[in-house]
Amino acid sequence: MGHDRHTVAILAPIISLSVTIERNGDDQDEVHLHPAGQGFWTARMLRHLGERPLLCGPIGGESGRVIRSLLPLWGIDVSPVEADAPSMTTINDRRSGERREVAQTPRPRLDRHALDDVYSSFLDHAMTAGIAVITGQTEEILPLDAYKRLGHDLNTTDVKVVGDLHGEELRSLLAGGPIDFLKVSDENLAEDGVTLGDDDSSAFGAIDRLIDSGASNVVLSRAGRPALAVVGGRAYAATPPELDAADTRGAGDSMTAGLAASVRSGSSPEETLKLACGAGAANVTRHGLGSTAEGLFERLAEQVEVKEVARTPS
Repeated sequence: MGHDRHTVAILAPIISLSVTIERNGDDQDEVHLHPAGQGFWTARMLRHLGERPLLCGPIGGESGRVIRSLLPLWGIDVSPVEADAPSMTTINDRRSGERREVAQTPRPRLDRHALDDVYSSFLDHAMTAGIAVITGQTEEILPLDAYKRLGHDLNTTDVKVVGDLHGEELRSLLAGGPIDFLKVSDENLAEDGVTLGDDDSSAFGAIDRLIDSGASNVVLSRAGRPALAVVGGRAYAATPPELDAADTRGAGDSMTAGLAASVRSGSSPEETLKLACGAGAANVTRHGLGSTAEGLFERLAEQVEVKEVARTPS
């Protein structure tokens, strides 16, 4: 696998297999299999944005063999670390029109050797690509110390870091070194005990605290409200066009992909926010996470209203 092929390296602690049962127009059952996880969805949108992402993470067992065979169908390259435990599998039933989880296998636990392999492999590919996307985890697969070490090592090797994580993983990463761009949602902040008021001042206060902790630029997504950001020390509000969402899941991962692509191209703050919000808006028009119709994200990005705002953080 040639290192020079890839423009963004993505750390994905969880690369899972998703099995979805649906009902087609002839009232017959259909079964769809595809890779899943925050890292995969980010990689998928990066492909739509013209980048060449490399997914780095543990894959194992029968489900892992299926994942490896499916990833090329989406044009996603992977640098897998073999795990003893099988990759997580989730089965969803959507025949009623609503998503209902039928079964989910446990998340894999990695031994010390596999953890070391995940770390060293990702650091190698991140240094080669020059841009790293760090995603979080809902259960601990990578120890918090690994995030702290990555924060330090990526900083000292001049790798640009785009983070889509919060809580202990974010604090650990920032304890090791700064982040160039952080994408966080109001739901993430609520999970971390940060309550935002109805006005924008509390949101900018939360953003400033993240910047004080080591995040150079921060984009805060808020469901149904304009995204707020501080980029290059200036405050912005970004309002995408209002769309009738087919599925809002994955919009944040698509925004992260837009940020990573913008960091690589050296876009202005306004262009960066337009692309990130345009990618997020394109995602919600489809049921497939991290996906967009050809050219749609560009047209939506053009309609994102970005304006510099005065901030009065609380």
